[in-house]
Parts: sequence; C-alpha cells; structure tokens
Amino acid sequence: MNAADVVRRRIVPGALLAALAFAASCKDDPASPIEGAGDPENISRVTVTLKPVGGGTDQVSFRVDPDGTQLPQSVGAAQGTLALSKGKTYNGSIALANDIDPKNVVDITAEVRKEANFHRFFYTLSCSGVTVPASSLDLDTQSPPQPVGLTFQVVVDANAATTTNCTLRVELHHFETAKGNGLGSTFDTDLDITFPVTIS
Repeated sequence: MNAADVVRRRIVPGALLAALAFAASCKDDPASPIEGAGDPENISRVTVTLKPVGGGTDQVSFRVDPDGTQLPQSVGAAQGTLALSKGKTYNGSIALANDIDPKNVVDITAEVRKEANFHRFFYTLSCSGVTVPASSLDLDTQSPPQPVGLTFQVVVDANAATTTNCTLRVELHHFETAKGNGLGSTFDTDLDITFPVTIS
C-alpha cells in the first residue's frame, strides 16, 4: 500500500450499503448528479493545521481526493508544506470533510468525534528529532479515557536535522468494538495519507 494514497475504506460499516441503496433509488435525479457526494463517510479533503506555541505563522497543508476515499480516482498532491522550526512545539489539528458537492459539505471530523471510542489517529514523521507524543492526543470517553488524535502536538527538537525531504504520515484506525488504547491489531484503516514537511 502506498502511504501517499488515501485508503479506500469506510468509517462506518453500514454507511456504504446505505449510500449505494440511496444511489440506486435516485441515480437519475438531476438534483443529485455527483457520485459519492451523498455519502457522509466518503472523505474527499484532509487538512492538517499546526499552530506554533508562543506565536508564529500557522502551517497548513491539505490533500484532495476528487471522488472521495470510496471511489477510484487517486488523491491529489499536497497543497502546502508544513515548514517546522527547530526547538518549536506546534498544536496540531486535523479536519476531514466530504466536499465533493460544494452545496452539501459534510464535516466528517464531527463523525469521528462522535465515534471517538472506536477511532484513533496515528502520526509518524520520517525525520529524526520530531515527535508526536501520545500524551498530546485528545481523549475519548472510555474509562479511563484513551487517545483519539483529532488534536495533537508536534515537538521539534532543537537538534533536529535540517531537511526539505520529510513527511508526516497520518493514519486513522477504526475498531468495530471499543478500541481500548488503540494499539490492538484488529482494526480497519480509514485513512493513510502523507504530507510534506521541512525542518529548518
């Protein structure tokens, strides 16, 4: 699997069947011409935002899949590079949307938040000296609460190597039952995508 591509999976197991049933019933409806636009779990845009602690310029990068993660067109190149500075910490957030139909944009981030006990994001940087501490991830409502990762921190060591060839890999794992701490091996991958990063 190429980590640069969004994985073709659903977030909610029954959502695709429901969407297919809906499409079959109204596929000739001129008011609903965009395939995949009616499925709220079909991710077409992923945006990562990093805000430097203590002030500075926000770093934003997004990638667009023109027909969403459940359909065959490939995800586009990243728009924007996450330019990080040595010795800085960044407050991060991720936003998922289905904006295939601009008149009916669906906030999939809210869906993940609502089902936080069944989802966990994982963030991996290919460059040394840059980490996303698990303790920085926001928490679900399990007892005790466990990481979700809709918000997180990126910590750049003061001695990190200068590079223009680094990536941030984002994975979203979906568990059919409550995920525990999210480190188990039984899950579906809802999202697997990379963003370009530089360190200076």
